Amino acid sequence: MPADFLKSERRWIVIIPVAIMVVSVVVWFVTRETLPKTIRIATAQDGGLYHEFGEALQKLLEERTGREVELIQTEGSVENAKLLREGEADVAIVQGGSSSFDDLSVIAPLYPEVVHILARSNLSLDSVVDLKSHRVVFGSSGSGMRASAERLLEHYGILGEVTGSSDVYFKGLLEREGIDGAIVTTGFMNSDLQGVLSTGEFKLLPIESAEAVATKDPFFQVSRIPRGLYREGTSIPPKDVPTVSTMAFLVVQDDESELLIRAVMEAIYDEGLEMEFPTLISRNDVLSRSPVALHAESRGFFNPPDRIGQLAKVIETLAAFKELSIALVAGLYLVWKRRKSQREVKDAEYVQMQKDHLDSFLEKTLEIERAQMDTVNVDELQGFLDQVTEIKLEALTQLTHEELRSDQAFSIFILQCGNLISKIQMKILNCPSP
Repeated sequence: MPADFLKSERRWIVIIPVAIMVVSVVVWFVTRETLPKTIRIATAQDGGLYHEFGEALQKLLEERTGREVELIQTEGSVENAKLLREGEADVAIVQGGSSSFDDLSVIAPLYPEVVHILARSNLSLDSVVDLKSHRVVFGSSGSGMRASAERLLEHYGILGEVTGSSDVYFKGLLEREGIDGAIVTTGFMNSDLQGVLSTGEFKLLPIESAEAVATKDPFFQVSRIPRGLYREGTSIPPKDVPTVSTMAFLVVQDDESELLIRAVMEAIYDEGLEMEFPTLISRNDVLSRSPVALHAESRGFFNPPDRIGQLAKVIETLAAFKELSIALVAGLYLVWKRRKSQREVKDAEYVQMQKDHLDSFLEKTLEIERAQMDTVNVDELQGFLDQVTEIKLEALTQLTHEELRSDQAFSIFILQCGNLISKIQMKILNCPSP
């Protein structure tokens, strides 16, 4: 073979990989993730806590990113989720249980949203069922407030017997005497709610069956409104009020830019926003208190060991362009095969870990079942009921792998929890009165 040909061949062997690297860098630069020119955040009506939080986040994001941040005022959670799916918003605040999270990803649970049932103080309304035949503010049809109110009234079987006013914001109670009350689901720091209750013209009705409501609805948790929260002196409320709460989530599309998600996370948790919103869930508690799985980028933010290394990202970028060179196809294919094998091994380990975890949950329920057999004390039985409910909710939150969810052992666990809950409830009902 001529020397010139061999020299030329060696030169091209060197040039081709270099050219591929250069092309890859250029393509990466052109296609790399960037922040949108305008970041759009869907909140709710002006004066509500969603909008107040959005304004605080707007300021911090603009300072951190140098981008314009636009707040979109909406009717609330349902409309916010719709805007995300339609690409009309980049980030939105959505109340848990108000809308499906299909095609969406939660990036952070923000703060608890507590159900407040307001009634005029001069009316003989003392419980939720007393709202029958009365005109009550539910919230607009696109709001999470209305969704949670309807779920609550449906639990009590009076959804069709309460006249819901959707054309009035609950602050309008101060001017509209023809409205007897409101069901307001919001955070404790809502200034409009504080303003309405501080007048003393309204009282807060208890949700006596809060535990039952929370047991049936995965997005509701047992909560309480502390005595004197909204006014001291003549305390409002005059005593702790049992109720339920859900969660306000920060939500994006499934395929949202990791760069934007990280910018939002840093704006919230690195800039002291919890000083302005005391009920904001702290960075250290996010993973343990979120009832739903978070976006991978968020998990990496809250738990850095979960973050994919930069080297892996470079390898994935090169793999995307492996067709540019036959010389690299075999090597890249082997790398891909190895990574796939590692992922399968890790996935299998993760499934096994979750199965082991499922066994521990099942063992806990068996321990409770053994313990409840030896007591007829209502308080002890109620404690056992709460424990079973907590175990079930914890399992549903943590055991999320699709393969595990379809496993017979998981079905047996869910059935065991349901049977045990029913058994304890029946035992409580049949216990002699003290």
